[in-house]
Amino acid sequence: MIKDSLYSFFKGLLLPFSPRFWADIVAGLREICGAVCKLLCRITRGEPLRSRQPERTGCCIELPPEIYKRPDPLLYSQYYLMSQGLAVTWDNPDIDIFDGTAPVTGPLKRNHRYRVRVRVWNGSYDAPAVGVGVELSYLSFGAQTVSHQIATGYVNLGAKGTADCPAFIEFAWQTPPSGGHYCLQARLDWFDDANPDNNLGQKNVTVASLSSPARFSFDVRNDASVMRRFALEADVYRLPELPDCGSEALGQSKTRLQESRERWEQAKRTQGYGQFPVPPDWIVEITPRRFRLEPRHEQQVEVVIEPRDQTFRGARIFNVHVFTEDDRERPHLVGGVTLVAMKE
Repeated sequence: MIKDSLYSFFKGLLLPFSPRFWADIVAGLREICGAVCKLLCRITRGEPLRSRQPERTGCCIELPPEIYKRPDPLLYSQYYLMSQGLAVTWDNPDIDIFDGTAPVTGPLKRNHRYRVRVRVWNGSYDAPAVGVGVELSYLSFGAQTVSHQIATGYVNLGAKGTADCPAFIEFAWQTPPSGGHYCLQARLDWFDDANPDNNLGQKNVTVASLSSPARFSFDVRNDASVMRRFALEADVYRLPELPDCGSEALGQSKTRLQESRERWEQAKRTQGYGQFPVPPDWIVEITPRRFRLEPRHEQQVEVVIEPRDQTFRGARIFNVHVFTEDDRERPHLVGGVTLVAMKE
């Protein structure tokens, strides 16, 4: 009908210009002309203009899946991944900090201008998203500390597997004059997101020398209106190396949905939380490991890391995760940090 043809025509106008742009316009005009001719013929024959009502099953109208697709903007989201039972790192692979053109990890300089790049993915193979909001903010180093907005921007995100996915956005950030450790957070905003739970990602990394035991400290804040119990746990999870595309057999003779589900199940089998304990040849002391906090209060946590083998050379990554516990002692993730102990 005319409504459907107009929808196809103007949808083509909203897509980014491409070699098919004018071909889509011509096809849309052809559909409109055809729909108008059919409408005039029905009027001439005296047929009713109202189309037949769609068949109903139960209380709902069943629409084919190709009628309406929802995009799923996402980035590496520790809170979502942990809720799915996966181990996480707080060194977010989708948030990069640059000093000029050089990538930066570890403590940042005070009152210094950095460049922050955020990478945004789409979980949908079919629905792009034009104008996805990206908000960048920072926390003082730790868990549940106060958030300070840096800037906001927008990206045009293509469907999964297209040239416009992932999309990138860059921000300029002048660190505060007080200096110290900071945690960057990137949050996505899309009005019709298929999964809004994977829209918040955090980057929180610091480095210390192992010339003596490596010592770290950060603050944990209770931002709730009631007293809460906190518990801290450490592990050594890090992102696995990506295999070569040609070395995997997951996608052979499978639909995209089957392949995605198989990859997800594989990740849960091999990267589940609890599978990466601190090895016995390392000492990780967290003080305090469990504590209570009154509303709006903070607790400083000290972490001491030391290898049992004093001949160790290199770098070792540790994650410290911060949980609150409910009345049944069930843990709920509220933050964390990734610590790098180095010895040359």
